Amino acid sequence: MTAAANKESFMAQAPQVAAALPWLADADALQNDKAAGWMKALRSTGAEAFSQTGLPTLAWEGWQYTNLRALTPAKFRYSAEPVKFDAAKIPSPLLGAHRVVLVNGQYQPKLSSLPEHVTVMSLMEAADKNIAGIEEQLVTLGDLGKNPMTALNAAYLRDGFVLVVAKNRDVAEPIEVVFYNAGRDAAVYPRVMYRLGENAGCTVIERHCGEGAYFANIYASIVLESASRMRFYRFQEESEAGLHASNTVVQQQKGSSFEGFSLGMGAKLARQEFRLQLIDRAISSSIGGTYLMKGQQSHDFTVLADHFEPDGKSVQHFKGVVDDQARAVYQGKIHVRRAAQKTDGYQSHHALLLSPTAEASAKPELEIYADDVKCSHGATAGQLNPEAIFYLRSRGIPHDLARSLMVESFLGGAIEKVSYEPVRDIYFARVAAWLAGRGA
Repeated sequence: MTAAANKESFMAQAPQVAAALPWLADADALQNDKAAGWMKALRSTGAEAFSQTGLPTLAWEGWQYTNLRALTPAKFRYSAEPVKFDAAKIPSPLLGAHRVVLVNGQYQPKLSSLPEHVTVMSLMEAADKNIAGIEEQLVTLGDLGKNPMTALNAAYLRDGFVLVVAKNRDVAEPIEVVFYNAGRDAAVYPRVMYRLGENAGCTVIERHCGEGAYFANIYASIVLESASRMRFYRFQEESEAGLHASNTVVQQQKGSSFEGFSLGMGAKLARQEFRLQLIDRAISSSIGGTYLMKGQQSHDFTVLADHFEPDGKSVQHFKGVVDDQARAVYQGKIHVRRAAQKTDGYQSHHALLLSPTAEASAKPELEIYADDVKCSHGATAGQLNPEAIFYLRSRGIPHDLARSLMVESFLGGAIEKVSYEPVRDIYFARVAAWLAGRGA
């Protein structure tokens, strides 16, 4: 490349690089802590990758529907100091007594309680003891140059926890994991790992909530060993001024099963990414969700199901409601590698627009290299049927109640796929409460 071309290339990147540097202003202080050398090296790798890219723009593949202009580094700052908070503001448990609590990404053992055969410890403690081969898991992040949010999370690798379920143990009661953010313009970067031993099983309920303005950028690994089983339910109920970005990677071994579902109804701006990696034979993996958007909220579900070996099954099923000037995004992909014969893959997305100014964008994809597969996808967007509303009103049902019944019926098609009834009931209750607040 000529000198002139080099200069032109640098000038083209300079604004992006300059914009990235303020996000890393607080990361240098972490290099003085007692983390292992490999953790410090990973932080440096993440910082270097992010400094070259900055935040994704609308020109990035996969980010063309989600605008990050609300994210400004001058507003959100990271602190490694123990966070001060009012424990009374942390929500009461949804189900059962077992829970893991994080405040601004920092694990709070005094507020946490665990069932037998489950081990939980802070990320730094787990890394120091190399619990569950955490070093190998932490450094497996993919191409950071193509994943700026993951790179930024890696640059602040310190907060979070590791949860391990022992081999051949089935935890009967659900484990609730609360990510509570105390606001004050905090930037939080928790790194989380769930690991289920061979033939283990558990149900995890994640709750993301808080008060005030903050930016939560979470990276989670779910490692399922052979024949293990996990039900994973998320409630994204961040504050109205909060910003949420999460990347959840599920790595599944032979004969394991994963059922995931997420409700997105909080945050000013949210993006939830899921990567399902079916890396062995006879794996079942499903992810579903629903969103309830109003005002000027924006929510993005981006999902990849990657089939490596034969006889795998993956399902993606999403439905959502968008009102006012809100925007919803679904980007789903099924990738079937050449060796993954007999793959069964399905994906769908359906959006209901309650306002003429509401928006919903969908991008379903299939990328198939095997020749003996059964895969399908589909997406729709539409409005409430006025004839159906008229029919209900002619039967004496008030207009607002008629709309509410139709919306609940529409979303029920997704929520009813949640196999754990107590959580399914809570999802339906959340929908009902949202509709009541809208006067619908």
